[in-house]
Amino acid sequence: MNDDVSNEHLPVAAESTNDPLRPFRIGRRAVLQSLATGVGAAVFAPQASAAHVHHAAATAAKPADPAMATTADSTLLFLDRHSFDTLAALSEQIVPGSLATKVPEFLDRLLAVESIETQKRFTQALGAFEREARDAHGIPWKSLTAAQATALLTKISTQPDSDATRKAFDGIKGAVAETYFSTEAGMKELGWNGGIAFAPPAACG
Repeated sequence: MNDDVSNEHLPVAAESTNDPLRPFRIGRRAVLQSLATGVGAAVFAPQASAAHVHHAAATAAKPADPAMATTADSTLLFLDRHSFDTLAALSEQIVPGSLATKVPEFLDRLLAVESIETQKRFTQALGAFEREARDAHGIPWKSLTAAQATALLTKISTQPDSDATRKAFDGIKGAVAETYFSTEAGMKELGWNGGIAFAPPAACG
């Protein structure tokens, strides 16, 4: 496994009731409706096919196929590099500290074993941000200055709840924040001092 994305630095959620991708898990009917609107769909296409998802863990454990080495980023399981860079930029802008705690890497791994519907929903959300950046400044989201990104995030976050881009913002923000605050750094921001371990809610009662 690549040392740059080692498990020891990633958020631990395997035995937690946290679910960062919960906002992107919706009923099949709602998924079909969202696909019909095409929000962000033309900007990002999911990198993983169904076969990629089913074999993601096996692929990560094996040496890269030389024939694929020039077309795939070996450190990523689902997102392509451009989509990942967009998520990384958004993560740090929305929740500072996300890059240091490897929130984008964790979400990429989580997406790799998600359903096709959830993957599409997530990539459409990233696409909505990309579209906003290109419409406003003619450049990708990852290339925005801090001032440009802040202005667009302020605009998007103050749209009505029913707005498609506002929904994309709420989904990405929820995924990033829930992941970050499950890390040691995030829990310390919430007041945890490392001296007490709490059982997950499911274990209580």
